[in-house]
Amino acid sequence: MKRKLLCIWLCVLLVLSLAGCGNTGGGYRIIDTYSAEGSYVIAFRENDQICRFVTAALGELAANDTLKSASYAWFGEDLSSVKADRGAVEDLQEENQTRTITVGIDITNMPMSYEVGGSYMGFDVDLANYICGYLGWSMVLYPIDPADVSAELNSGNIDMAMGIPASEKQMGFSYSPNYLTSRYVLVARSAGWVRDKKALKGKCLGVVLTDIDVLQQDPKFVEGLDSIVYQTDTIGLFQALVNAEVDGVLVSSVVAAYYMK
Repeated sequence: MKRKLLCIWLCVLLVLSLAGCGNTGGGYRIIDTYSAEGSYVIAFRENDQICRFVTAALGELAANDTLKSASYAWFGEDLSSVKADRGAVEDLQEENQTRTITVGIDITNMPMSYEVGGSYMGFDVDLANYICGYLGWSMVLYPIDPADVSAELNSGNIDMAMGIPASEKQMGFSYSPNYLTSRYVLVARSAGWVRDKKALKGKCLGVVLTDIDVLQQDPKFVEGLDSIVYQTDTIGLFQALVNAEVDGVLVSSVVAAYYMK
């Protein structure tokens, strides 16, 4: 009888485990997806001609699959969203001039941009290199605070800013098309018992300061949490999750894809 009960109990555990598998990888599990868009664009000063050239280069990089390959390399899947436009740069060739541009990057937003040993890395860093290489330009990388993008552009400190959430576009600036498609997701440890959004009730959630506005759209969920831990960057956010300092984190699906690949 005891053996029979044990077998039944093991079967129940197996069913529960399979039911909660969801989208898992790298020791993490996506437990819920928000409707809020987290797609990325590049920002420029209003009507700056650089925007036209960069947009054309993005179309070329989509046409020759460079953008797709970069997405697979960083995220394990194709999250690029630029419409292919072969010949777009050639159409602007007579207007194009050799130049050096300053590219603003948010080095707290791994894997988009981050610093390792004094060098800058990330998807946005690679993409900026591809864009400038295609246009025959040189570039200088310039770390910026995402809250200061407008001031950095208007002051002339930077010529374009990578990795701007499409939801944060402002009047008075020009923008590239969305180059990565993303949504906000809740992520938990795959080995833990938090397998859906409801399981976070009474628990601790980690979030990067720049994503607070997404939580504000879900007040009932926030009210049910025991606490919220704010981090300044995604590296610290996932480290807190690994160390069980938080039970789940809110991030863009692009960031989740990098850590789960």
